[in-house]
This record gives sequence, structure tokens and C-alpha cells, in this order.
Amino acid sequence: MRLFFRMSISFLALTFLVSCATGGGVYRDPMEEQILGDKWNNTDANKTAKHMVKSMIEAAWLTNFLKDQGEKPVVIVDLVENRTDEHIDVQALTDAIRSELINSQKVRFVNAKRRQKILDELRYQNESGNVKQSSRTKRGQQTGADYLLGGALSNIVAVKGDDKTVTYQTSLTLTNLETAEIEWNGFHKIKKAFRR
Repeated sequence: MRLFFRMSISFLALTFLVSCATGGGVYRDPMEEQILGDKWNNTDANKTAKHMVKSMIEAAWLTNFLKDQGEKPVVIVDLVENRTDEHIDVQALTDAIRSELINSQKVRFVNAKRRQKILDELRYQNESGNVKQSSRTKRGQQTGADYLLGGALSNIVAVKGDDKTVTYQTSLTLTNLETAEIEWNGFHKIKKAFRR
């Protein structure tokens, strides 16, 4: 009986160790490039953002603006449109583009997404009577944007037999808000091939 009990305990301990070793997950570097399938993923968003921002800040529009205005341009980044046949978190791609641009330190930004919240706070500070005069944020001091950056993500799927190819194309356009002229346009493609 004691032998049976010891063998049972040993078996349970071994089963527990094996399940822990094979069933758990591991942390991975979020910047590590991975292709786990033919769907758009975090690696695609990061590669696209880096490529597009590099192309944009090396283009002539920026040098011309700096020469004419003597300061960095102010940009609003609009949400990239999803024109694919997939459910894609385009906010993550938009955020990656905005982050790359901010970190380039070549342009300045205004937070268009939070304008209503900013306006609500300004009203509270200036109209509620609850905030002392010396600490109120003044109205009419916000910086206006010079450019709007926006675009779209699309895909083309080709299937032949067991082979499948998915090509993603991101297109971005930089529009001068004063003149409505397009001053820069960029494209980036990512192509994935799989055997089904």
C-alpha cells in the first residue's frame, strides 16, 4: 500500500512538472520580427511606420518649411483607414506612425483627438468659478496645425493552388492645411507568401 501511495505521488509530481514545462507561455520581445501567419500584425505596423516616417522626414517639404518659417511644422496625424478585407487595429498603426514622428523630433504635434476634452477643461477653468484666476489656463493660446497626415491600408490576396500571397500597401498623404495642397505622398508594401 505504501509503495502504491509513493508511486501515485511520484506520478502526480511528474505530471505536474511536465504540464508546467509544456503548457506555459513565455514573454517575447515585442519588437522581434515574426511571421506567424498571412494576417497583418504588430511587426508589419512597426516596419511600415519606420519606413514611412523616414521617407517623410527626408522629403523636400520639410526642408522648405524650415527655410520659409524658421521653425518645425505642426502636424495632426489622422486615423489610418482600413481598406482591407480583415479586421485590423489601425489605431495601433496610427499610433506607431505618430510615435515615430514624435521621436524624430523633426515636427511638432497638436492633439486633435483630445480637443473636446481640452475644451471642456478650459471651460471648467474659466467659467465654473472654481479655479483661482492666477492658475487658469488662458483661452486662445493653442497652436494651430500646419499639416494633416492621413492615409489608408489596403491589401491584395492572390491564391493559386496551395500557394497564397497577401500584399499590404500603406499610403500616406501630407496635406498643407492652409492651401489644401498635397506636399508629400508615400507608399509602403509588405508581401507575405504562404503554402496552405
